[in-house]
Amino acid sequence: MEKPAIFKGSKEGIILLINPESTFQDVMDYLKITLEEQKLFFSGASLLIDINGKNFSGEELSQIEELFKKFGVGFRIKGEEKVYAKEEITANIDADRVMIIPTTLRSGQLVKFEGDVVIMGDINEGAEVQAGGDVYVFGILRGIVSAKEKIVSLGFQPLRMTISKKTFDGTVTDKSYRKPRIAELENGEIVFKMIGEKKSLRGRK
Repeated sequence: MEKPAIFKGSKEGIILLINPESTFQDVMDYLKITLEEQKLFFSGASLLIDINGKNFSGEELSQIEELFKKFGVGFRIKGEEKVYAKEEITANIDADRVMIIPTTLRSGQLVKFEGDVVIMGDINEGAEVQAGGDVYVFGILRGIVSAKEKIVSLGFQPLRMTISKKTFDGTVTDKSYRKPRIAELENGEIVFKMIGEKKSLRGRK
């Protein structure tokens, strides 16, 4: 591997593979040139960075984050859940303290709001919603969501889901996951209920 880093495609999306023998400055210089030359391609993208055995300090990660923000690029480190350089989404808020997002949330986007949040589309993997109220998803939930009392979605495949500080640590195994459901706490555990039914569906651990 001669270059300080290389971009490559995979089933996980775009991967940035770091050359562990390169200096941090060499990596930064390479990224600046590549992102500037191909800014239209990378704009709005979210990358997976494989540090390939090289450790970055907190300051170095901050510099990479600021550089990627400049070009509208989000990223996460392979093996970590945290997503860096997210694009915060804002929308009109009505008097009832509800935020309505009229589109699908793509990887790298973040919604933070103290009230209820309504997503008129999917929450893709790599996107995140942090709500002080409840969350309503008119699509498939594949990303990260935290809510106060309940999450309502047309389908659940969450990367991580938290309700009232309780994190769901199971997996949605039922083949009918695309049916509308409500996720809420029951006896201290997050359960799924079909809309209009009292039966609870639990994820398998």
